Amino acid sequence: MFEYSRLLCATFLAEALMSTVSGHGGLTFPPPRNNYNNINPANWSHQPHGDDYHSGGPCAGAECLWFSEGCFHGCPNCSLTMPAVGNYYGTPSCANPNPYPTLPEKYRTWNINNVSLKGDWTKFHPWRSPGHNPVADSCGIAGGYLKAQGGGGETPTGAHQGDLGSKLPPLQGVNTTWFAGSVAEVGWMVGANHGGGYHYSLCPTGTPLTEDCFNKLPLSYVGSNHTIRYLDGRAELQIPATDVSEGTFPEGSTWRLNPIPACNCDKGFMCSPTDKKSEGGARYSYANTGSPVPAGFACPTGTQFPVPFDYGYGQQVWNLTPDKAGAAADTWVIVDKVQVPATITGEYVLRWRWDVEQNPQIWTHCADITIVAK
Repeated sequence: MFEYSRLLCATFLAEALMSTVSGHGGLTFPPPRNNYNNINPANWSHQPHGDDYHSGGPCAGAECLWFSEGCFHGCPNCSLTMPAVGNYYGTPSCANPNPYPTLPEKYRTWNINNVSLKGDWTKFHPWRSPGHNPVADSCGIAGGYLKAQGGGGETPTGAHQGDLGSKLPPLQGVNTTWFAGSVAEVGWMVGANHGGGYHYSLCPTGTPLTEDCFNKLPLSYVGSNHTIRYLDGRAELQIPATDVSEGTFPEGSTWRLNPIPACNCDKGFMCSPTDKKSEGGARYSYANTGSPVPAGFACPTGTQFPVPFDYGYGQQVWNLTPDKAGAAADTWVIVDKVQVPATITGEYVLRWRWDVEQNPQIWTHCADITIVAK
């Protein structure tokens, strides 16, 4: 009963300047409005946006290009512009940001224990205060930035830069039905990994798709595991999930930790045990524990936290395409079960929100759901 579709997206080439690196991901199923033409994420031959990289997978239908940039804790809105010194170490875009994160330290996904040469440089970023940072639009902004730019701020197919995701029409020919009081499956994919965590919520169709609306109907998770589901037919896996309800907004809402670790430096890839100068020290590794085994994405000095399954790690994981990486290919979806409220029926919009830790960015994608009585 669950439509298997759309997915994540990714940043782009990202081996260039620190200031142009963006993390990208997206809702895979139910298929979101952000997936232009409802492209199948398993179709790795499809080239979203006519680009010559990251075909299929996490950027199907260019959905990964719908996000909000420059979203800092305590600021009233997202700047939609790149911070002056880049997304890692850039200062907040408002005069009075909130320097006190709400997230307990045990749920960190990046620079754990603040061992970076820069100290605690993520404290204003979204995952450090889950749900508290603003978004520019509850279903994403086309291109993420006011002006299109390379490195993940390109204009998505079928849109104009700065279009509001909340104004996108429902996907044609897609019908996703849930039963009131039942358990439903949802899933998303990682393209460019920036840690953090994510949350699902509902808003009635026909109501303005705002944070106020989605915050009234947060969904809770069912069970204590994620399912790692492969698009290429490999047997799915069960891995432990970490639920987070402390310091979240709406108060008491349950989020889930992104279970995929990046490499162990501020940059999240190209880490080095000796390089303290490149990109302001972003490549200097927190430790040198050696590459994960089996090795997929290049993390020669180790990862931010333990790897949950074979090849389940990395930063630019969308570079591991089926034609290049074999068993390490980025063909997996992080699947969770959510509890459908028993007291509602009718047409609803499901919203997936990913608050990342490495950058001041938030991904928000929206899909259409019909909830019927059992």
